[in-house]
Amino acid sequence: MKTALTDRAIKAMRAAAKAYDVHDAVVPGLSLRVMPSGAKSFVVLTRFPGAKHPTRRALGAYGAFTLEASRAKARQWLDLIARGIDPAAQVEEERRKRERERATTFAAVATDYLDREIYGLDRARPKKRSAAKIEQALTDVLVPLFGARPITALTADEIMRPIELIARLGTDRALVKLNARKRLRRPGRKARPTPEQARALFTFAEMIFNWAIDHGGYGLDRSPLERVSKARRLGRSMRRDHMLNDEELAAFTLAIERLPAPHRQVYQLLLHSGLRLNEAARARWSEIEGDVWTIGSERMKGKNGEARAHVVPLTPALRRIFTTMPRGERGDYVFSVKGGASPIAPGTVRIKAMLDSEMLACLRQRAKARGGDSNKVVLQPWRNHDVRRTCRSTLSRLGVTEDVAEAVLAHQRGGVVGTYDRWHRLPEKREALEKWSRFLAELIRPQPFETVRHKRASMS
Repeated sequence: MKTALTDRAIKAMRAAAKAYDVHDAVVPGLSLRVMPSGAKSFVVLTRFPGAKHPTRRALGAYGAFTLEASRAKARQWLDLIARGIDPAAQVEEERRKRERERATTFAAVATDYLDREIYGLDRARPKKRSAAKIEQALTDVLVPLFGARPITALTADEIMRPIELIARLGTDRALVKLNARKRLRRPGRKARPTPEQARALFTFAEMIFNWAIDHGGYGLDRSPLERVSKARRLGRSMRRDHMLNDEELAAFTLAIERLPAPHRQVYQLLLHSGLRLNEAARARWSEIEGDVWTIGSERMKGKNGEARAHVVPLTPALRRIFTTMPRGERGDYVFSVKGGASPIAPGTVRIKAMLDSEMLACLRQRAKARGGDSNKVVLQPWRNHDVRRTCRSTLSRLGVTEDVAEAVLAHQRGGVVGTYDRWHRLPEKREALEKWSRFLAELIRPQPFETVRHKRASMS
């Protein structure tokens, strides 16, 4: 039976004792098959490539599949058959292509990059010391922006436009504007340029593309950012040389005491050790043996994977910090709010704002005690890393030799000397850090001064 199928005619067809076909006169080869149960489905009845006789292949059930959609699909199949291509093979190839695309989306490659290159087998001991920072940038920013796109399809313009918007507006507002985030996380905060964050995002994206090329298997032959100048598009990084003066350092030392635990102890450790903030915050009990704290090379900064373990002598000031911390029952991390299972996130916006507020209060109190105008006192912008720079500069000021001061900060010496001289200088570093702690104590020691009425008083 051959007829021009219509929806009205299809609905009027009744079931019979045996299944039967109604052939479409519009698209030769397309048929409607009516089953004894009354179920109706579209089929293509023809000789497929490699077959000797005509066979039926289902296109889809009527209702779920419209007549027009069935005709369109049947025409596609018949065109493939005319070219000697089996539609089933074409469907399988399309399925595999979709699977490959899912496996090579930016999100999938970013996940592989984190698992293989950043964390490795033990996620608790990442291969890269900046693992947490990289993961946050990927999961919070880059994956929401580019996650669904195949990595081979991304272009330089597609990547740079959002990153440049972040440089102008800040991450939070830019992501909302780009529909990569539903609402502002900090709605009360004014939009402000964040060129450094944009440069960091560029670097992380570039790292993923280069890794995907080196690793292979993602179909990427060249990075879309290979001819993009980060400096020209996002500006050059500003070299920072700010350090805290003695008054600011005294205020910082006093303000730390007003932070909640364990952030208070982390900043104390940062101050008295000269370490980087993350190195201090991720301390483990297993790293401490006797009066020595050894930080593994996987947690230290180094170029081209050449980081070395850093040995820190536990001076009295450092030992006091560790003795105030209880041992967690769930893990090895010293500074944790989860029983040692994971370290705290140091240097958060909330804690830094709290520290700034307390430092300003200390500066004003000290100015007022000296008879100055506390309302004119301002706190100059500073960063956590400025404390490390201040420590290094003050060690020189205290007469510590360059070699020892550099060893305190775990700065590696270059050239042949750096290759062959592996002495950790533990006694010298202990003496240097004790000098530094005594200097800090003198800064905040109550000092007598003359009041406006010429009476002796003291301040701290």
